[in-house]
Amino acid sequence: MEQGYKNSSVAVFIDVENIHYSTLNSYAETPDWSRIVDACKEYGRIASIQAFGDWINFSKEVAEIQRNGIQPVFVPLSQDGKSSLDCYLTVSAMKLFFQNNTIDTLILASGDRDYIPLIAELKAIGKQVIILAVPDTLSRDLTRIVDKVIPYTPRSEENSGSPIQASDKKSACDFVIATLKGLESSFNHRWVNLATIGLELKKRDPLFTHKKFNYIKLVEMLDDIPQVELKYDNHEKTIALARTVAGDVAEVTGKALSGTIVNIKDGYGFIKPDMGWDNIFFHYSKVINGTIADLSVGDVVSYTTYNTERGENAENISRVAVEKGVTP
Repeated sequence: MEQGYKNSSVAVFIDVENIHYSTLNSYAETPDWSRIVDACKEYGRIASIQAFGDWINFSKEVAEIQRNGIQPVFVPLSQDGKSSLDCYLTVSAMKLFFQNNTIDTLILASGDRDYIPLIAELKAIGKQVIILAVPDTLSRDLTRIVDKVIPYTPRSEENSGSPIQASDKKSACDFVIATLKGLESSFNHRWVNLATIGLELKKRDPLFTHKKFNYIKLVEMLDDIPQVELKYDNHEKTIALARTVAGDVAEVTGKALSGTIVNIKDGYGFIKPDMGWDNIFFHYSKVINGTIADLSVGDVVSYTTYNTERGENAENISRVAVEKGVTP
């Protein structure tokens, strides 16, 4: 146990979204909850340990969190998809400390500067505040006002062995590209979430780490590979998506897909795929078995895709007769 904290009574509050995504972005793996609990035990007797999150999105984490004695607290997203987790956590923390005078230390698992007001209020009433966070994502403003920082690193970072497949930078890049292409095949050649890429890299080679090649985050390594292009989710700006780039000429995927027309304008339109999330652009010249004038918003269509320098486009577009289940 850390010197000076032997007799402390500790409350641990975990911002699951912050810890989950910062661990994925920095180490390409999900948090090790037992390691987090063990780190907190070094600072006193844990009187309460709670993890705040939208457990619909993080349902796979619930069993492991409970197995480590952590109480999950459900914080639903608003109707427009925004999170108020920091507000829930702040109110809950203040309520706990005012109702339990024996608890003298808060360990806050988050690197988000939005918790500065909470930290300031607790310190004003004589409480100690410790931050547990991934070093690369920790706000410097937090480090100036807390009593101590616990840097979270997974056990895999302690392994000094060399990656099995990625013995040098070139082979590492080839390994990443091959992994991404494999994922693209599973996702119908669509953009792949950075978290999915990181988990697949670890699955294929448990000893792979981008930090061996002096990249702080996986996204930095991906950004440095010419054959990979990146974009950011429209709703979560911190979540990167990636795919392998098209060549100088369009690359045809060839696989027949289906979707719904969501927009038609002067000579072009957009299709919402049945599988995936990005609407796909199409030009009127790519419609077959008719013309663009025969299409309306809401029509179900079949199509194939091809990649261009500006992104994925649709071609061979044909309206599907839903009531008969055949293409007219």
